Amino acid sequence: MKRLVRKLPGGILRVFAFIGLLGMVLGAVAVSVSPNSAQYLAFFGLGYPVWFFLAVLGLVYSLLRRRWFLLVAIIAVFIIQADFIERTVRIRAFSREQEKAKNTHRVSVMTYNVRIFDLYNWSEGSATRDKIFDFLDEHRVDVLCFQEFYHTDRKGIFDTKDTLVQFLDNVHVHERYTHEMTGKQYFGVATFSKHPIVESGDLAFESDANNFCIYTDILVDGDTLRVYNAHLASIRFQQEDYEAMEQGPDPEDAKRLADRLTRAFRKRASQAEKIAAHIASSPHPVVVCGDFNDTPVSYAYELFASHLEDAFVSGGNGLGSTYIGSLPFFRIDYVMHSRGMRVEHFETHEVRHSDHRPVEAHLSW
Repeated sequence: MKRLVRKLPGGILRVFAFIGLLGMVLGAVAVSVSPNSAQYLAFFGLGYPVWFFLAVLGLVYSLLRRRWFLLVAIIAVFIIQADFIERTVRIRAFSREQEKAKNTHRVSVMTYNVRIFDLYNWSEGSATRDKIFDFLDEHRVDVLCFQEFYHTDRKGIFDTKDTLVQFLDNVHVHERYTHEMTGKQYFGVATFSKHPIVESGDLAFESDANNFCIYTDILVDGDTLRVYNAHLASIRFQQEDYEAMEQGPDPEDAKRLADRLTRAFRKRASQAEKIAAHIASSPHPVVVCGDFNDTPVSYAYELFASHLEDAFVSGGNGLGSTYIGSLPFFRIDYVMHSRGMRVEHFETHEVRHSDHRPVEAHLSW
């Protein structure tokens, strides 16, 4: 970082710092404003890691060149936005091991967008599915929440649900499919639990039938825990969109990309509002697992954060990025939980069997 700062002219670094600070401020504003009211403001939240990096460059520059006014301005913004920075990048400074003995209820959960187990042979088809199965067998948890889950009733074709139930202890299943294809093929979300399911329900989204949220009441050590499994609206980039990003979009490409992003921002806003309202009325402690398709500095995330805590903030490290793709620094998969619950273990697994990394958390209350 110091070497980079010394190579760049001071004027450029000051511009970077100003852009970074402005972006951070507008990103913080974006979390409180629905994209349905100000759709382009959401882009500043989306780019928050970039703005933060530019501001850090400015911080190092101001220290090395003794630009005290700029230094004070950057530190002031960092202090005011400590919560947003902590969501974006986290360095865990202490362990929670001593808190384990305080709570009597414990549950381990994992959220994983499995990209329909590579059904259409994006990489290796059934071989990828089997790699995912091997991973799940090695990292067993009490509750598994899948998004982009695929299941078929045609035995021996591309078995998923029946195979998982056979080799895992998660024999209680709550599933909801958004698509039914010919040949008894189903696509959607599914929750697999080792503990008994005592109640379940679902939340449909009027804005997008392709996405869904289910909630499952699970009996854990005599107490009921409500687990939400949410898959919010994706951007749905096409191959031409990815090619445009790699090559540098022309004005027409840029408009198409912006339109796709803003449509997704608006859809996620209404979907998150519906889930957050349901969470507020829950009679039980809550865990939310899912692919939000949105970053920690976003309107959708803020709705959940108004009721819940983010397990990454308590137990994660670094950027915690979960998306594997053209923008690999994004954290869009989450485990969130009721206040008062404790994170005893958190891990974003470094496996690449899907375009998402699985996220695991061990919680107690």
